[in-house]
Formats: sequence, C-alpha cells, structure tokens
Amino acid sequence: MASNYNDDGTLAEASVGPKDAGMILLEVVHTLRAFRVAGQHQGRHAIAGTQVGVLHCLTRDDARVSDIAKQLVMSTSVVSRAVETLEHDGLVRRRSDQADGRASVISLTEKGRADLAQRYQYVSERFATGLQDWTPAEKEDALRILQRLNTNLDQLTEVLVSDERDNHSA
Repeated sequence: MASNYNDDGTLAEASVGPKDAGMILLEVVHTLRAFRVAGQHQGRHAIAGTQVGVLHCLTRDDARVSDIAKQLVMSTSVVSRAVETLEHDGLVRRRSDQADGRASVISLTEKGRADLAQRYQYVSERFATGLQDWTPAEKEDALRILQRLNTNLDQLTEVLVSDERDNHSA
C-alpha cells in the first residue's frame, strides 16, 4: 500500500480531500463516543480503557511498562498505575527483566487471560445481535475498511508525533 505522505512529510495528493476526510472523522468520533458510552455501562465486561488495553497488549507478548505505553500511545505513568491495579487483582504479574535487572517485565496471568476472553465474549455476543442483518460481504467490507483506516490512523499518529517532536526541538 502506498504511503499517504511524501518524503518531506507533506500530504500526498489523494482522491479523498479534506471535506471527505472531515466527514469520515466525524463518523469515527461518533463510533468512539458510542463505544465510550456503552463501555460506561458494561462494568466488569468493558473492553475499552487503559486496563483492558494493557491486558490486550500482553496477549501478544510480555512487555515493559514503557513498551506498553508506546503501543497504547499513553504516558508511562498512566500505564504504570493501570499495571499496579491489574497486578493487585491478579491479572498480570511483574518480574525482573533478565536483560536489564533495573527494569520489570509484565506478563498476563491465566486469570488475566480468562478475564479478557470473558469480556470479549460478552461484548461480542451482544454486538453480534446488532449485526444480524449484515451479509458476509458487508462484514468483509467492514473489516477491510476498518483495518485500512487503522493502518492510516497509525501512519497519521506517527506523523503527528514526529511533528510535535520537531516543534519542541525547534
């Protein structure tokens, strides 16, 4: 897939202009708001929030708090507080990093893995009821478009972080 940015970091010419992009962003914001509101009413079944993000990151591999913070695009202190709570609840375990004894590595416990799976199953079952009238083609289209959108948003995040770094160093 071609990058949406030129080598100098400027936006490449595209078939989606600023007006169209603004409309897409408004729909994304609406979707995020709907998930946030729904999440406020899910209690222990929530699949959003810092703690769940930490658990999700750890399904792939053990990680340092700083690495989790980078993946979640959050501050290390926010992630560290979430890890403390998760550790207290027995959902993650902290151990010394064998490569650097000064650092800790966080891993998901079996209880944490089961908790996350239960959350996803609960929400997925309820979400599926809202998608019952979708065809297999619509499902595939939605997945493809959302995956592409997420890739583009990841690229945008990298550009914005780089811009902010450049502005602070100037």
